[in-house]
Amino acid sequence: MFKRANKITALLVAAASVMAMVPAMAATKLGTKDGTIEDAVAYKDGKYLYQGYRTDDDTSGLYYNAGDKDKKLDDADKIDTTYGKYDDKFVAGKDGNDNYIVDLSTGKISDDDTAPDLYDTARTKLNTKLKKTDRYGNTDIKDLYLNKIKQNRFGDVWYEYTATTSSSATALAENTVPTYTTTADAAEVYSGYTNQSGAYIDCSKDANIYAFNGTKMVKLESVGDKDDSDGVKLTLKSITPIKTLAQDDKYIYRLVKVFVENAREVGSASTVNETSYYLQKISKAQGQQEKDAWLPKTTESYQLGSKAIMGDGDVNDAYDAIFGLSAGDGSNESGYANADAIYYVVDGSLFTTFKSGSDKVKTIKMNLKTSQKLKKDNANTTKIDGHVVVKDTDKDQKIEDKTNKSYGVDVNGNVWALKDGTILESSKCGDFKTMYTVDRSFDSMDVYDENNIVVWEDGGDAYTTVNEGKKQAEDDASQIVQPTPAKVGWDKLADGSWNFYDATGTKVVNNWANVGGAWYFLKADGVMATGWQQVGGVWYYLNASGAMATGWINDGGNWYYLNASGAMLANTTTPDGYYVGPSGAWVK
Repeated sequence: MFKRANKITALLVAAASVMAMVPAMAATKLGTKDGTIEDAVAYKDGKYLYQGYRTDDDTSGLYYNAGDKDKKLDDADKIDTTYGKYDDKFVAGKDGNDNYIVDLSTGKISDDDTAPDLYDTARTKLNTKLKKTDRYGNTDIKDLYLNKIKQNRFGDVWYEYTATTSSSATALAENTVPTYTTTADAAEVYSGYTNQSGAYIDCSKDANIYAFNGTKMVKLESVGDKDDSDGVKLTLKSITPIKTLAQDDKYIYRLVKVFVENAREVGSASTVNETSYYLQKISKAQGQQEKDAWLPKTTESYQLGSKAIMGDGDVNDAYDAIFGLSAGDGSNESGYANADAIYYVVDGSLFTTFKSGSDKVKTIKMNLKTSQKLKKDNANTTKIDGHVVVKDTDKDQKIEDKTNKSYGVDVNGNVWALKDGTILESSKCGDFKTMYTVDRSFDSMDVYDENNIVVWEDGGDAYTTVNEGKKQAEDDASQIVQPTPAKVGWDKLADGSWNFYDATGTKVVNNWANVGGAWYFLKADGVMATGWQQVGGVWYYLNASGAMATGWINDGGNWYYLNASGAMLANTTTPDGYYVGPSGAWVK
């Protein structure tokens, strides 16, 4: 468990010697903690929950940290991945077949109001309200199934529901896509959404789709609506829910299959019974009633089209993104390929983030357009306005390929990726930027926001968080033994004499040193010289400060002349016309 300590200390010491040679980076270093994590959930204010153990002597369990120290929770011993994150602050826990709920704001664990309990309560309340309506036959619903939106993500708890009122309809199963043997069945299977209190919206009537009648796009507002314009009778027969993609505080976004009789595909002159795919933006607020049942306040539908249907690049790219295709030829419209993709909404745009290949995470941004020019015919001579989903942009980033937890989307819709000891962030499909550096062995992460991230090595013995990692990095740096700074410049000895050290910290001996424009001579023992000194057969005079003298000096009552280099003249006439003898003294 603690085998990393010596390695990390050695790396830190080595790093310290390099710091002076490289510019500072914007990324923050996160130090490492000892402990084995099997799964983890990050939360705000430095709080987090992890499944694992702290030392080799511990058994695996759930540990809660409020930003200061680990606390082992009683009862539950693992995170329940079936429900995972729940509402805005809960995580589902499990011990065998027993269910628990962990409040991440307090660390309290309870077996009251667990995720299955809340599911049962919401279903009971919804059934009580639906059976009071004519639309649902004023009786208990034959088959009523709920699935939670935003699986394993924090957010308001809403459930998608399907309800069957006819014994002839195909039986539905929880967590499966509803299927129908005939279009008559589809009309008797209703779909919608409810919150935990049973406040619901029935979404199987309103459509507001635009279909092509061979001449123009016409609006069909509800199931059963007909349009007789231009001699073509369009009829909206059914809406089949395929998958709920995302929600924000006001709307739910879902993928549906729409069946229209006598429609015409863009690019085709023949009349067909058309099955098309739409992305619906549905208001959570209740609007009008249909036979006593509440319909959404608003429903907007945007068509998804392959090359065969739309022939438009941006529309086709959005179709590929939703269905997880690459060719865009409609070959996979019967199913939903990109089941593991994360869908979310930021500023009204729909984003999808998913693993692309074995070592990349990719994000695609899509916009909902109410007036997009589309090709009308195969000759591409005329275009029409369509309500469609279009691709805006995309961004990808290499990630660790050892686990499926090396990337994530935070509560604000920012994408995070882990690669080669760096934690990177992309906002709104922008470029990835390095935010933190961590141990290169880390390959898994969970993120709440930029200040609350848990990162660990799958099957390893170390992990870190933002708050604790910053503190640990500071502690590690403070424990590094710094070398004694080298002496530079003059150093006064105990006897009052002076040594001199050059810029590299090397003591100057038996040589000259220029300090502040003045020359000094340091003897063989490094002591600064004064008075007369013979160097290389030449006499120099160093005054009491050690600085070399030039020009005329008086020593012992005699005058001597030192030229600009400091060398004493002898047996010659000085530049100003005076004769100096063999000893260098002026001959009067």
